[in-house]
Amino acid sequence: MRKATLILALICSVFAIILAILPLYKLAFIPAILALVFGIISFIKSRKDNQSTHVIQVAFLLVIITLALSTYKTLFTVQEIGDVEELEQRDKENEEKALEELEDLDLDISIE
Repeated sequence: MRKATLILALICSVFAIILAILPLYKLAFIPAILALVFGIISFIKSRKDNQSTHVIQVAFLLVIITLALSTYKTLFTVQEIGDVEELEQRDKENEEKALEELEDLDLDISIE
C-alpha cells in the first residue's frame, strides 16, 4: 500500500507541475491536491513502519512548487480583451479588400 500511494503521489505531482507550466495552469490544482493526499497517506505508512521518507519529501516539494506557481499565475495573470470596434473595423477592411481582389479577377467559367 505504501509503494502504491508513493508512486501515485509522484505521478500526480509530476503531472501537476507539467500542467502548472502550461497554459492549463488552473487544472494543476486537481493533481496537486491528489498528490498531497497520496503523499500524506504514504508518509503515515512510512512513519508507522520506520521507513525512509525522502522520496515523499520530493513529492511534497513538487506539490508546493506547483501550488505556488499555479496560485501566482491565477492571481497575477490578467486577460485583456482587445478593442472590439477596432477588430470589427479590420474585418470590414479585409472583406472589402477581398471583394476588390475578386472583382479584378477575370473568371471564365463555361458551363457545358
